[in-house]
Amino acid sequence: MPLIPDWAPSIHPLLVHFPITLLITAFTVDLIGAWRPVSAPVRDSASWLYCGGALMALAAYFSGLGGASTLLVSFDEDIALTAHFTWAERTTWFFVFFASFRLSMSYIWHSTSRWLRVASLLISLTGVGMLLATAEHGGRLVFRYGVGVSPVPTSGHLWTVPGQPPDGSSQRNTR
Repeated sequence: MPLIPDWAPSIHPLLVHFPITLLITAFTVDLIGAWRPVSAPVRDSASWLYCGGALMALAAYFSGLGGASTLLVSFDEDIALTAHFTWAERTTWFFVFFASFRLSMSYIWHSTSRWLRVASLLISLTGVGMLLATAEHGGRLVFRYGVGVSPVPTSGHLWTVPGQPPDGSSQRNTR
Protein backbone atom coordinates (compact mmCIF):
# COMPACT_ATOMS: atom_id res chain seq x y z
CA MET A 1 0.00 0.00 0.00
CA PRO A 2 1.56 3.32 -1.03
CA LEU A 3 2.12 6.07 1.52
CA ILE A 4 0.35 8.62 -0.68
CA PRO A 5 -3.10 7.63 -2.01
CA ASP A 6 -3.70 7.84 -5.75
CA TRP A 7 -6.12 10.74 -5.31
CA ALA A 8 -3.59 12.93 -3.43
CA PRO A 9 -1.14 14.98 -5.50
CA SER A 10 1.35 14.91 -2.59
CA ILE A 11 1.36 14.11 1.11
CA HIS A 12 0.97 17.83 1.95
CA PRO A 13 -2.87 17.84 2.05
CA LEU A 14 -2.74 14.92 4.49
CA LEU A 15 -0.26 16.62 6.84
CA VAL A 16 -1.36 20.25 6.78
CA HIS A 17 -4.17 19.94 9.33
CA PHE A 18 -1.95 18.52 12.09
CA PRO A 19 0.12 21.65 12.76
CA ILE A 20 -3.00 23.81 12.63
CA THR A 21 -4.72 21.67 15.25
CA LEU A 22 -1.67 21.22 17.49
CA LEU A 23 -0.70 24.89 17.46
CA ILE A 24 -4.21 26.19 18.13
CA THR A 25 -4.56 23.61 20.93
CA ALA A 26 -1.21 24.76 22.36
CA PHE A 27 -2.40 28.36 22.29
CA THR A 28 -5.65 27.37 24.03
CA VAL A 29 -3.77 25.47 26.76
CA ASP A 30 -1.44 28.46 27.08
CA LEU A 31 -4.42 30.79 27.43
CA ILE A 32 -5.83 28.63 30.24
CA GLY A 33 -2.40 28.52 31.91
CA ALA A 34 -1.95 32.30 31.72
CA TRP A 35 -5.09 33.01 33.72
CA ARG A 36 -4.80 30.24 36.28
CA PRO A 37 -2.45 30.10 39.22
CA VAL A 38 0.99 28.83 38.29
CA SER A 39 0.73 25.28 37.03
CA ALA A 40 3.91 23.65 35.70
CA PRO A 41 2.02 20.73 34.07
CA VAL A 42 -0.18 23.14 32.08
CA ARG A 43 2.85 25.22 31.05
CA ASP A 44 4.80 22.11 30.05
CA SER A 45 1.84 20.63 28.16
CA ALA A 46 1.57 23.80 26.10
CA SER A 47 5.33 23.72 25.45
CA TRP A 48 5.16 20.14 24.14
CA LEU A 49 2.14 20.94 22.01
CA TYR A 50 4.07 23.85 20.46
CA CYS A 51 6.96 21.45 19.77
CA GLY A 52 4.66 18.89 18.14
CA GLY A 53 2.99 21.64 16.13
CA ALA A 54 6.36 23.02 15.01
CA LEU A 55 7.56 19.56 13.92
CA MET A 56 4.36 18.97 11.98
CA ALA A 57 4.65 22.47 10.48
CA LEU A 58 8.11 21.52 9.22
CA ALA A 59 6.73 18.31 7.69
CA ALA A 60 3.84 20.20 6.07
CA TYR A 61 6.15 22.96 4.85
CA PHE A 62 8.67 20.65 3.19
CA SER A 63 5.97 18.36 1.75
CA GLY A 64 4.22 21.43 0.34
CA LEU A 65 7.44 22.71 -1.12
CA GLY A 66 8.06 19.35 -2.78
CA GLY A 67 4.50 19.10 -4.06
CA ALA A 68 4.40 22.67 -5.34
CA SER A 69 7.59 22.25 -7.34
CA THR A 70 5.81 19.68 -9.54
CA LEU A 71 2.76 21.86 -10.29
CA LEU A 72 1.94 23.50 -13.58
CA VAL A 73 0.38 26.84 -12.68
CA SER A 74 -1.16 29.83 -14.40
CA PHE A 75 -0.06 33.40 -13.66
CA ASP A 76 -2.79 33.90 -11.02
CA GLU A 77 -2.09 30.54 -9.40
CA ASP A 78 1.61 31.37 -9.30
CA ILE A 79 0.88 34.56 -7.34
CA ALA A 80 -1.42 32.71 -4.92
CA LEU A 81 1.02 29.83 -4.48
CA THR A 82 3.91 32.21 -3.83
CA ALA A 83 1.87 34.08 -1.22
CA HIS A 84 1.00 30.79 0.52
CA PHE A 85 4.64 29.69 0.37
CA THR A 86 5.84 32.98 1.85
CA TRP A 87 3.37 32.82 4.76
CA ALA A 88 4.09 29.13 5.33
CA GLU A 89 7.84 29.73 5.47
CA ARG A 90 7.53 32.59 7.96
CA THR A 91 4.99 30.75 10.11
CA THR A 92 6.95 27.50 10.20
CA TRP A 93 10.19 29.11 11.30
CA PHE A 94 8.35 31.35 13.77
CA PHE A 95 6.94 28.30 15.54
CA VAL A 96 10.23 26.37 15.39
CA PHE A 97 11.95 29.20 17.26
CA PHE A 98 8.98 29.81 19.54
CA ALA A 99 8.82 26.11 20.50
CA SER A 100 12.52 26.29 21.40
CA PHE A 101 11.80 29.32 23.58
CA ARG A 102 8.92 27.48 25.26
CA LEU A 103 11.12 24.45 26.00
CA SER A 104 13.64 26.82 27.58
CA MET A 105 10.85 28.46 29.56
CA SER A 106 9.64 25.08 30.84
CA TYR A 107 12.84 23.13 31.42
CA ILE A 108 15.77 25.56 31.73
CA TRP A 109 14.32 28.63 33.40
CA HIS A 110 11.39 26.85 35.13
CA SER A 111 9.61 30.16 34.82
CA THR A 112 6.54 30.77 36.94
CA SER A 113 6.44 34.51 36.34
CA ARG A 114 2.99 35.73 35.35
CA TRP A 115 4.36 38.52 33.11
CA LEU A 116 6.48 35.99 31.18
CA ARG A 117 3.48 33.68 30.72
CA VAL A 118 1.34 36.57 29.42
CA ALA A 119 4.17 37.83 27.17
CA SER A 120 4.62 34.32 25.80
CA LEU A 121 0.89 34.11 25.16
CA LEU A 122 0.92 37.41 23.24
CA ILE A 123 3.88 36.25 21.15
CA SER A 124 2.01 33.02 20.47
CA LEU A 125 -1.05 35.02 19.42
CA THR A 126 1.11 36.62 16.72
CA GLY A 127 2.04 33.13 15.51
CA VAL A 128 -1.59 32.02 15.51
CA GLY A 129 -2.40 35.04 13.35
CA MET A 130 0.36 34.01 10.96
CA LEU A 131 -0.96 30.45 10.98
CA LEU A 132 -4.46 31.63 10.09
CA ALA A 133 -3.09 33.77 7.24
CA THR A 134 -1.17 30.76 5.91
CA ALA A 135 -4.29 28.59 6.12
CA GLU A 136 -6.36 31.25 4.37
CA HIS A 137 -3.88 31.40 1.47
CA GLY A 138 -3.81 27.59 1.29
CA GLY A 139 -7.59 27.43 1.32
CA ARG A 140 -7.68 29.95 -1.52
CA LEU A 141 -5.42 27.67 -3.56
CA VAL A 142 -7.79 24.76 -3.06
CA PHE A 143 -11.18 26.44 -3.24
CA ARG A 144 -10.55 29.23 -5.75
CA TYR A 145 -7.98 27.61 -8.03
CA GLY A 146 -8.63 23.90 -7.41
CA VAL A 147 -4.97 23.14 -6.69
CA GLY A 148 -4.77 19.55 -5.52
CA VAL A 149 -8.44 18.77 -6.16
CA SER A 150 -9.00 19.57 -9.86
CA PRO A 151 -7.48 17.69 -12.77
CA VAL A 152 -3.87 18.62 -13.37
CA PRO A 153 -3.61 21.27 -16.11
CA THR A 154 -1.64 20.45 -19.23
CA SER A 155 -0.46 24.02 -19.78
CA GLY A 156 1.23 26.61 -17.62
CA HIS A 157 4.68 26.78 -16.12
CA LEU A 158 6.33 24.92 -13.26
CA TRP A 159 6.20 26.81 -9.98
CA THR A 160 9.57 27.59 -8.42
CA VAL A 161 10.65 29.06 -5.12
CA PRO A 162 10.85 32.84 -5.49
CA GLY A 163 14.38 33.86 -6.44
CA GLN A 164 15.37 30.44 -7.82
CA PRO A 165 15.73 29.65 -11.51
CA PRO A 166 13.22 27.18 -13.01
CA ASP A 167 15.90 24.50 -13.56
CA GLY A 168 16.26 24.02 -9.78
CA SER A 169 19.90 25.11 -9.60
CA SER A 170 21.01 27.17 -6.65
CA GLN A 171 21.91 30.24 -8.70
CA ARG A 172 19.71 33.26 -8.08
CA ASN A 173 17.79 35.00 -10.84
CA THR A 174 19.32 38.34 -11.71
CA ARG A 175 16.67 40.79 -12.76
